[in-house]
Amino acid sequence: MRPNYDETVGDYSLGGEMSHKATELVLYADNDGAIYRAYVLPMLKACQKHYDKGEGDYERMLAGFTRIFSPIARQYLLRHCGMSDSMRGTFPLSVRRECGEYLAEYFLGEYHLNGGGWR
Repeated sequence: MRPNYDETVGDYSLGGEMSHKATELVLYADNDGAIYRAYVLPMLKACQKHYDKGEGDYERMLAGFTRIFSPIARQYLLRHCGMSDSMRGTFPLSVRRECGEYLAEYFLGEYHLNGGGWR
């Protein structure tokens, strides 16, 4: 689902709020410096490179952001959950996709807010 850009507010909106599991996973990725530098930051920089060239594709960006949340979810489970918890049970694909949509929306909002640049 491609977000709608609101010219008046300057914001991308998917509508609705994230689930508690998705919020927890995004905050974990954002607050853990090693995970942020290893997974999130390289993806944000790659997206900026593609959008700067004019080759930005929302669906590919969404797939990439969704893909980086699999190892992040595994790290979360290792640190905060029991041995019997599974990734598919705790963070199913729908939750990881929700996290990817949030980061894609965040990137597009920051990119357009800064006039075609990110940070």
